Amino acid sequence: MKDDRVADRIPDPSRTLLVAGKEFADHLASRRFTLVLLLFLILCSVSLYEGVENYSEKLATYSDGTAPVPKFLGYPGWMPEKPSLLVVFLNLSSQVLSYGPLLAIATGFDLITRERWSGSLKTLLSRPVFRDEVITGKALGGFAALTLAMSIAVLIALALLLLFAIVPSPAELGAILAFWLVSLVYLFTFFSVALLASAVVAESGSALVWSLVAIFVFSSVVPMVGGILTDAVAGTPPDVVDLMSDPHPTEEEWLQYREEEQVYLEHKERIGATVRLLSPQRNYQELAVAITNPRFSMWINPDPFALRTPHPGEEPLPDLPSLIALIWQPIVAMLALPAIFFGSAYTRFMRMDVR
Repeated sequence: MKDDRVADRIPDPSRTLLVAGKEFADHLASRRFTLVLLLFLILCSVSLYEGVENYSEKLATYSDGTAPVPKFLGYPGWMPEKPSLLVVFLNLSSQVLSYGPLLAIATGFDLITRERWSGSLKTLLSRPVFRDEVITGKALGGFAALTLAMSIAVLIALALLLLFAIVPSPAELGAILAFWLVSLVYLFTFFSVALLASAVVAESGSALVWSLVAIFVFSSVVPMVGGILTDAVAGTPPDVVDLMSDPHPTEEEWLQYREEEQVYLEHKERIGATVRLLSPQRNYQELAVAITNPRFSMWINPDPFALRTPHPGEEPLPDLPSLIALIWQPIVAMLALPAIFFGSAYTRFMRMDVR
C-alpha cells in the first residue's frame, strides 16, 4: 500500500496536459477572450495593411530610382538600400506593444480567483492531481491561447504580403520567426503578471485592477522614475564652457570640456539603459527593432555616443551572433521577468489555503 501511495504521487505529464487542454478549451469558449482577441486582430490587421502599403510604395520608389544619388544628406555617391519587408512587422510590433498586454491580462487575471470563488479549485485538488500540475497546466493553457493569437496575427501579415505578390526570403522568414518568439515572451510576461495577481488576491475584479496597474507601472512609472533616478545617480554635468565668454577659452580647455561631457553622457546612458531593463515594453520594443531593422540597432547600440563611420549605408549588416551581442541585455531581461512573475505565482499557489 505504501508503494502504491508513493507511485500515485509521482508527477504525471499527462495530468498537466489534461489541465492545459481544459484551460485552452475554456479560453476558446470564453466570450471575453474571443472579443478581446477579435479586437486585437482587427487592430493588427489595419496596422499590417498600412505597413504593406507603405512597404510597396517604398519598394516602387526604390525601383524607379536605383541609380546612385550624387549627393544625399552630405554623403556623395550614397545610394539608398532596398527596403525590407520586415518593416511590416515593425508596424505589427507597435500593436502588440500597446494592446498585447490587454489580451494577456484578459487571458490570465481570473484563472485562479474564478475557481476559488466557485469552489471548483477545492474539488479539483481533491482529485489525483497535484498543485504543481494544476498551476503548470493553467499556465500552459493560457500560453497556448496566446500562441494561437500571435500566430493568427503573423499569418495575417504573411497573407497580406502574398496578396501584394511579396514573397519573403528564407532569411526574412527566420527574422519573422524570431519576431514571433519574442512577441510570445512579451505576452507571457503580462500573462504571468495577471496569473500572479490571480493567485495573490481573492476576487477576480481586484486581480484585474492590479494587473492593469502593473501595465501602467511598467509603461509610465518605470520610465519616469528611471529618468529621475538616472539624473540623481549620474550626478552634476560638467560646467559648460562658453565660447563667447571673455577671455575666450583655450583649445585645451574646450577639448577637456568635450571629453568630460562625453564621459558624463556615456555614464548617464549606461545608468538609464540599466533602469530601462525593468520595463518589458522597452525591452520588447528594442528587440523588435533589432529584428526588423538591424542596421538601426547596430547604429545606436551598445554606445549611442561612439564615433561612427560617416557612411552608415556602407557598414555590413550584423550577423546573428553580432546582433545578439548588441542586444543581449534586453534578451536576458525579457526572459527573466516572466520567469520571476511565474515563479512567484507558482510559489504562491503551492502555499495557498483553498479551504
